[in-house]
Amino acid sequence: MSTASEDTGREDDEAGAPPGVERLLALSDGVVSIALTLLVLQIAVPAFSSLKNPHSASDLADALGKGGDAWISYAISFYVVIQFWILHHQVFRRIARQQERLVWWNALFLFAVSVMPFTSDLLGKDGGNPLSVTIFGLNLLLANLAMLGVQECARRRKLMRTGRYDFVAYRWGSAAGLVVVVLSLVLAWIDTTAAQLSWLLFGAVPQIATVMRRGWSRISGGPARP
Repeated sequence: MSTASEDTGREDDEAGAPPGVERLLALSDGVVSIALTLLVLQIAVPAFSSLKNPHSASDLADALGKGGDAWISYAISFYVVIQFWILHHQVFRRIARQQERLVWWNALFLFAVSVMPFTSDLLGKDGGNPLSVTIFGLNLLLANLAMLGVQECARRRKLMRTGRYDFVAYRWGSAAGLVVVVLSLVLAWIDTTAAQLSWLLFGAVPQIATVMRRGWSRISGGPARP
């Protein structure tokens, strides 16, 4: 039978242990969920009072067609947020514990996600304006840098789960994502449509870069770095 002093000591050890990341993940999932919901609110339902004939399918189709830019902006933003959400879970699957600095890096990521409904709405209302595209691109840049900060903070402060991880491959993927965003910032002042289309590469290019890095590591015989 355990004594009172033994029970107290065990409770103290548990209380002094670094907390897990479950609550941090729950908060992050909640913020992403709200951001995804807010994105669709930028798409306005046509005012039927403005239609020549409220019962005319062609009049309604014309009115819906005027909101095409908003739908394009919504689709791109939804895709990008989902990509960040997937990346967030991939990173946190490797993290066992949290510390205050990690919480702040994650908070920066959540700030970038929570701002995205605004930057997406700006893009939908004036997607042909290079400044609108640039602002959205900077939003993506901030989210990308924040996720890179989360990974590096967890690695340096030894918050990772037990195992070996190819951090170099992860950095290749992050660098590829940053290249896509920087490219879109340049394209925004040349061709706004091309800049927006480049964001569709945001999910694929980092994965390709990571696979290439791992393939090169196997060919050259270099071990994955812990």
